[in-house]
Amino acid sequence: MLYFNFSRFFKLKGIVRPFSYLTKNGYSSGYATKITNNRVKEINLERLEKFCTDFNCTPNDVFDFRSNTNDNLPKDHALHTITKTEINNEVIDKINAMSAEKMQQIHDIIKNME
Repeated sequence: MLYFNFSRFFKLKGIVRPFSYLTKNGYSSGYATKITNNRVKEINLERLEKFCTDFNCTPNDVFDFRSNTNDNLPKDHALHTITKTEINNEVIDKINAMSAEKMQQIHDIIKNME
């Protein structure tokens, strides 16, 4: 089954309050609620493009695929390439526990990636 997995995407981006983040960035409160609670069942291409532009991502970053026992899809089917693992707060917890010196090291590494 193909579906949207915005909550995984927000965790990946480190956005801990997606509703507030979305409304501050021009999304209506109703639509922000739908996105935040993964209640989006369909999206028009204009809205999907706006989201991808705002968050520097592609549609595949928010799409997810979960195989269902009735699918009978071969293991090498292209849809399996967008199957994603869940994200937990492990990385955020580690970052929050780091010393300022280690955070500076990470900052320097990321800055030099450009």
